Amino acid sequence: MIRILTRLLAGGTALIVPALAMATSAVAAMEPIRTDGMPIPMPKPDLALLYPAETVNMTLPVPRPDPQTILPRATRTVAEMYLQQTDTQTGEDKLYILKSGEGIGKLLRRAGYEATDVAAAVEAVSGRASLRSLPVGLDVRVTPDGFAFTTRNGRDIFAIDDPEEGWIAFSAIRPVERYLSYAQGVIDDSIYRAAAANDIPDDALAEYVRVMGFSVDFQREIRSGDAFELLYEQQIDQISGKKIATKLHYAGLMLSGSQLGFYRYDHEGSRVGWYDRDGNSAARTLIRTPISGARLSSSYGMRKHPISGYNRMHKGVDFAAATGTPIIAAGSGVVTQAGWYGSYGRYIRIRHNSTYDTAYAHMSRLARGISPGRRVEQGQVIGYVGSSGRSTGPHLHYEILVNNRKVNPMTVSLPTGEKIPAEMLADFNTKVELVEAEVLATGSVRFAAMELLPSERGVN
Repeated sequence: MIRILTRLLAGGTALIVPALAMATSAVAAMEPIRTDGMPIPMPKPDLALLYPAETVNMTLPVPRPDPQTILPRATRTVAEMYLQQTDTQTGEDKLYILKSGEGIGKLLRRAGYEATDVAAAVEAVSGRASLRSLPVGLDVRVTPDGFAFTTRNGRDIFAIDDPEEGWIAFSAIRPVERYLSYAQGVIDDSIYRAAAANDIPDDALAEYVRVMGFSVDFQREIRSGDAFELLYEQQIDQISGKKIATKLHYAGLMLSGSQLGFYRYDHEGSRVGWYDRDGNSAARTLIRTPISGARLSSSYGMRKHPISGYNRMHKGVDFAAATGTPIIAAGSGVVTQAGWYGSYGRYIRIRHNSTYDTAYAHMSRLARGISPGRRVEQGQVIGYVGSSGRSTGPHLHYEILVNNRKVNPMTVSLPTGEKIPAEMLADFNTKVELVEAEVLATGSVRFAAMELLPSERGVN
């Protein structure tokens, strides 16, 4: 058939019948398209599209309930909880303190419980708390028909002898009151004194200094007349009246006329980030001053050595501070050296990434667990100020190394952290608006230092 078709085609169009003409056009249409490159194969069809579509009803997983909505609220006394749960009265609470070598069973026997009640009560409680890890000195509130104690996670464990069900145990949420506070002030000589004058909690100030420490050298850059502001939350246990937590939400600083401001944003999980109004991270790879409240006593550069008397290059900066002052890791990384290192005395070197290292010298001692190969996190205490090695007094000698070359820690350009992810930006902006609404609700004038006369700000 192929030969006949070839002859006919070669013989001329007069011999081609209409049917043959149709076959010829079909053959021409089936010829591949010739290009200069290799033909691109067609993608395989999706087999799932060949099956008939059917509507499937799916039940989405139920989100984990908030413990605040399902657990009872703790009461001040066991007697109050017993009344709530059983609608009957019991005796007044008596306080017992867990002694060394004593378990909860022995404590209950000491409180007058019968052996059968002790066994049943311990069995009920063992499903709610690890009884082997209860700390010595734990306060246990005991009545004739029940007892309670507070665990390390801040919840209360109650055990009661229910008249109908016998011994039962359950967790209870301690009632917590949250207070938002806004504080601002003008710095005369020290932000620490200014914060104390405004009754700012120490833990809120420590977080403020940590966040601002990425951008500001508090030992060198703060001037008289600069202003600070912060919005923080305090959580108060309504039963004991004690402060149980402090959370900073906003940190602001007016530095020589330039305004800095960073907002807290809680990512999914336990990670917390700090960002400016545009979502740029406050974090840096390294902190310039890995010590709080110290005085810059010697800068980077040529100087007369205090011991040898010769002029030589000082390839780091010195911070004078009292012996025992904590020193923190300037960034997260792996400890490569830890111990005595010649004239540096007690010394630590940390590798942060392929570019940056930091070194800390003349320490009085290293923090527990710090050794070569150990990973440390930014802000973690790694040692304490001292005067070991060739030193004339207690201080920290601090070095930053870029590609193993020592540079000036006060002027080296440090990369910032990542910007807030685009998909989280809308939620972040909502949080920023809430923070600013809270600040405005206090009726405070933001950065009051800008309203002062130059003479009042210490500027001539």
